[in-house]
Parts: sequence; C-alpha cells; structure tokens
Amino acid sequence: MIHRQRTLLDTDMQHVVNKLQAEETSVTPYRKEYRRLLDNHGKMLRAALLLCFGRIQDDDNHQPFRADSPLLTGAAAIEMLHLATLVHDDVLDDADTRRDQPTTHSIYGNKAAIYLGDLILSRYMEIMASIAPDTAFLQEQAGTVCEIVSGELLQESGRGNTHITREYYERVIQGKTAALFRLACTTGVKLSQTNPDPDLLKSAHDFGQHLGMAFQIIDDIGDFDTSHASGKPKLEDIRENIYTLPVIEALASDQSFAQILEKHEPLSVVDYLTAHPEFIAASKSRANYHIQQAQKAVESVTTTPSVLDLLKDLTSTLARQL
Repeated sequence: MIHRQRTLLDTDMQHVVNKLQAEETSVTPYRKEYRRLLDNHGKMLRAALLLCFGRIQDDDNHQPFRADSPLLTGAAAIEMLHLATLVHDDVLDDADTRRDQPTTHSIYGNKAAIYLGDLILSRYMEIMASIAPDTAFLQEQAGTVCEIVSGELLQESGRGNTHITREYYERVIQGKTAALFRLACTTGVKLSQTNPDPDLLKSAHDFGQHLGMAFQIIDDIGDFDTSHASGKPKLEDIRENIYTLPVIEALASDQSFAQILEKHEPLSVVDYLTAHPEFIAASKSRANYHIQQAQKAVESVTTTPSVLDLLKDLTSTLARQL
C-alpha cells in the first residue's frame, strides 16, 4: 500500500514540476534567469507535504490528482514561496552556489536578485489568491510570510551574540523554516476539504511545525560536516557570525569558546566541535525530539494506513540523517 502511495505522490509531484515549468515572466531581460530559478527546485519536500495532507482523508486514494486540482496548483505555489526565500537568503549570505548552481546575485548582482525573489513571491501570492477557498485562507498565507520574515530578522538581530540562548534559536527557526513546513501541511488540508476537522488541522499544524524544526537543526548540524557535499557552501553561518544550535550548546557549556568565535576562523570552530562531540550530540538529540513529536502528531489521525505510513516514512528519512 505504501508503495502505491509513493507512486501516486511521484505522479502528483511531476504535475507540480510541470506547473513550475509552465510559469514564465513578462520581464524579458530576466526570463531566462526566472526559468532557471524555477527549474532548480530541489526535492520539493514542502510541496510533497502539502499533497500528502491533501490526501490524508481522501476516500479515493488510488488515483493521481487531476492536472487542474487546486492541490497541485497550491503545491507549486508553496514551492515558489520557498524558492523566493532562498533567492533572498543567498543575497544576505553572499552565497556563490545553491544546489550546485551559481546563485542569481553572483550572476546579476544583488538588486536584480532581490527583485527576482520578490517577483516569485508576488506570483506565489497571486496563485494562492486564485485558489483560496476563503479570506481566512489568504490571511494564513500572508501571516506565514510575516512569520518567515520575522524569523530572519530575529536571526539577524542575534548575529555575533555569544550569549544567544537555545530558546532564542528555536524562535528563529520556528519562523524562518518551520512556519513554511506548517503552512504546507495545513494548506493541503484546507484545499482538500470544505470544512476541515479542527483536530486534523491541529495535527497538520503540529506535524509541520516539528518536522520543520528538525529539518533546520539537521541542516545546521550538516553545515559543520565538511566531508559531505550538500550543494551549497559549508560553514556559511559561522562565517557570517550566525550561531546555530551546535555553537549555542557549546557556548552554554563553555563560555571560553567565545574566544574561538571571536577569531573568525571557521575551521577552528570545526576543530573545537570535533574535539567536543557532545555538542553535536546534544543538537542531534533536540532534532530527534522534534521528529518524535512530528510522528506523535499524526498517530491519532483517521486516515488510510498507507498515507500515515508515508508521512512517518518522511520523518524516518530525516531521522536517518542524524
């Protein structure tokens, strides 16, 4: 049964890719770059989550969604929102590559990159407005964009602060990352049901929130693993004086570690964390907590076992990275 669901999801995801490929801009000088950005979409985990929750209480789980389904349109829009945030992130981080391709700002400069990110963001909003079942739906979309921006601002405010706390860090990633995971899950429910069950919406909310938290913590841990390529430069955060959970765990235990950070030598930070593996281990433990909470959030959901197994499989795949 779970194999059938994976096959359905693969088919649905190809429809999402087709929708992204159909997108184009009338801004002629940047049509090629707009197309390149949408084609460099990665694994589209957020779109997949939207589709899974769109099918979670579907009585007919044996057919792919119709090509004109609002769920496929919404999944493409969610991916566009994610891509827009990445374009902006690359400017702020001065990153040269993203998914093994040159970043927009490294080719066209910061101004064009920011405007292209804004263009994709605007298109996301336009698409969601076209399929919105009600005003509350649009309010949730807009409110989540505010949360994402707020998370980025909180991260910026904490830059270089050697007294930053675990609680502050979690507030940051709850906004900049988990909010979009959560939005993908609840959007799937709202686009598939006229009057969604409040308990189901809460499960979707909690699942997305915790999965997003785990995802970001694991990504932050991986930034210190210079032995494995991830499609983007390593040690970017520490170069920019952005302190993620492994660093925060070390600072909480050993304030003398701040002296190493003040040297602005990323490899010295890697050497310290390698010599003190307990801080990476503590970060992995926190990520695992969020994975377990995500799994717990959907345990009571009334759905076909195959859809539930697929969601749990997504969390297990993430857990295997720890």
